[in-house]
Amino acid sequence: MILQVVKERKETSFEKDLLQMVLENAMGSNLSKEAIGSFIVDNCKNIYLAGYETTAVTATWCLMLLASNPDWQDRVRAEVTEICRGGIPDFSMLGKMKQVRMLLSEEVENLKIK
Repeated sequence: MILQVVKERKETSFEKDLLQMVLENAMGSNLSKEAIGSFIVDNCKNIYLAGYETTAVTATWCLMLLASNPDWQDRVRAEVTEICRGGIPDFSMLGKMKQVRMLLSEEVENLKIK
């Protein structure tokens, strides 16, 4: 599936993103054609899985912190309810959520220590 996305990328447009950087590094290397395919697939898998694991661990830790601190749960819930007003949160709303930012900052600090 990854190689299909790469093939479509090569045939359609040029975007300067992470995939493009992986492709440029692969094409600029002295690897064989078969090894280039493996290089691209391996790098894409690593990027995806590393991002997924980091996000999953962070989300799990945040939920654990909230579960162990009912006062914070109430404060964060009230803030999200007030700002989102029943809608789906978007990026612009996140900047207005001071309690959520404090919670995430605390989470980042805890992860640095461990």
